[in-house]
Parts: sequence; C-alpha cells; structure tokens
Amino acid sequence: MKILTPPPGLLEFLERTGSNAKVYEVKATAEQLNFSLGCREEEILTTSLILHAQKAPRVSVHSRNQTPKIGNGERVANALQVYLLTGYSAEIMPPFGFPHLLETTIDPKCLQSPCLYIPAGILHGWMAITPQELTCLTNLKLWRRVFAA
Repeated sequence: MKILTPPPGLLEFLERTGSNAKVYEVKATAEQLNFSLGCREEEILTTSLILHAQKAPRVSVHSRNQTPKIGNGERVANALQVYLLTGYSAEIMPPFGFPHLLETTIDPKCLQSPCLYIPAGILHGWMAITPQELTCLTNLKLWRRVFAA
C-alpha cells in the first residue's frame, strides 16, 4: 500500500502529539473496502459531527455500518456544517486534526479490535490505528492542557 501525506491540519496534529500513525492509500469501493484493508467491516470507523444548540460541537466515532448515538437536543451536522467547523468533507473527516480541539466520544464496541481504520481527511486515505492510540489522540482534556502550554 502506498503511504500518503496527511492533509495539513491532521499532519500538524500528528506531529505535535508525537504519533507515528500512517495514512495509507486504499482505492476500493465502499463494499470492497474491508477486503482491501484485510479487516472486518466493524473495524472500519467513521466520524460524525454532532451539534447541540446550547453546547459545543462534538465528534462521534463509530463503526461505519452504525449510526452515531444522539443525545437529547442533538443532531448530526450536515455536510456544509461539517466542512465549515472542521475543514474536512463529511465523508472523509478524521476524528482529530481540526482547527479547534473538540470533545470526542467513541462507541465502546469500536475499541474491541486490535487494529482500527479511520478516515484520514483525504480521498482514499485510511489510517491504521490501535484502540489505545485512538483513545489517546481524542483525549480532549490531555491535548487541551498540552496545546495550551
């Protein structure tokens, strides 16, 4: 597989956090993606931007064959809102690397596999990541302190 350079926001975030995560080019249809990646369907994750009138936006990470958990008064952002708030297209939005740090919730079922694949912010770009690294890289409290210093 060809290794791609992540888009600028994601690249800067990975460098600042010390992550060694790589972005791989995988040209496959949605139906064939798990075969191309050599994984189960539930190990391919997606992200959704969740909006609430009285709260800051949050990111939901979940298996791509599931819908995000929506709380009271919440709704999934539309494609334009996703782009304006994160800088990424909704279909390829990674769970981190945004202009601003966002709270992220991860469906616990996603953390049961040893390797996960997340969108990397560019067309055909997929990042292989462990559940531990995903949890660390989406830890708002940690990165808020680190980046504020």
